[in-house]
Amino acid sequence: MSKAWFGLLGIGLLIGLFTALTVVVRGLGVYNLNDVTFWALPMAGYLFFALTAAGLTLLSSLPSIFGLKEYYPFAKRAALLAFATLLVGIMCKGLDLGPMSTLLNTVWIGLSPNPASPIWWMAVLYGFYLAFVLIKFYFINKGEWHTTRSWTGGLLALGLMIMAYTALSIVFGTADARPAFFGHFTALYFAVTALTSGMAAIVLASFVHSAIRGSMSQQEETAFDKVAKIFAVMLAIALFVFILRAIIGYTSLQVEFQGFRYIAGTGIYQMELWLGLIIPLILMVVPAIRKTAAGKVVASVLALVGMFAGRLVMLLSAQVMPIGAMAETRPEIVTYTPSFFEWGTIILALSLCLMIYSLGVKYLNLEATPEH
Repeated sequence: MSKAWFGLLGIGLLIGLFTALTVVVRGLGVYNLNDVTFWALPMAGYLFFALTAAGLTLLSSLPSIFGLKEYYPFAKRAALLAFATLLVGIMCKGLDLGPMSTLLNTVWIGLSPNPASPIWWMAVLYGFYLAFVLIKFYFINKGEWHTTRSWTGGLLALGLMIMAYTALSIVFGTADARPAFFGHFTALYFAVTALTSGMAAIVLASFVHSAIRGSMSQQEETAFDKVAKIFAVMLAIALFVFILRAIIGYTSLQVEFQGFRYIAGTGIYQMELWLGLIIPLILMVVPAIRKTAAGKVVASVLALVGMFAGRLVMLLSAQVMPIGAMAETRPEIVTYTPSFFEWGTIILALSLCLMIYSLGVKYLNLEATPEH
């Protein structure tokens, strides 16, 4: 791969590491957070990468767990991407906690069982989930596609993904004080958008992979076209869920939904709608565009950008309107603009994720299938 590409990723890692070190040493004061908007860009990064990992984990399991052998060309790269996105997602959550003392306390909390806490379950399950995603890739990389331990590792990774995703949905869906998180609707929203962003990630990664290699086998082209069609279906479902969420937000009589209605008038909401859903869906439902590599790539990039904006939309919708005692000393709506250090966490996460995948492309033969 190009030295310029790795150099660019290296610069991103240096900027991100400077950001991470500053956050760990100086604490959350370097973020533009407060007691109203306490979850913002770093948390959005966590949701984006962790949910994308869920979609990729399911995709990597299609041939080995569900017997859909036509998707073998994507399985190995999807498994590596699932590990990379999950790793950086957990890293974003760590940087969302702030100084080293808080991180150490969090580790201690994770080792102190509290089965009644969904957050405790989420921390524990994501730890095991990350481990088994890596184990699954390790066996695949060794060529053990159909051994008992490879199948067991893949099944455990899939099961832990479902449990971790469920715990994450419960954390947001049961926050009665924040109805603009959309309650039990959150689980459906997470599931649909996780699969959509996972599809976008694998379509984009597969094209980049084939562009580097200079060719794509007939088996890969067939699988690539099938995934692109499923991607179009998922975009349509995600748009339907988006519309349902908007209907709930605009018609609800709960005063807290004023925060959602405010966010719906901002640019990030339009990014989620147009960049993340409508434009990619148009590109993918027009056969002449869907069949082209450029059409697939543009649709995937726009969808991922829009999905990231959607994570921030969800978080801010439930937070920009102060509630309780805070409403007495605050304006009706609290505005939020990410700081340089918040963007730095995203730069670090994206650079590390791309570096892991790029090294995989270079050294790990990600196009391998059982037939090879």
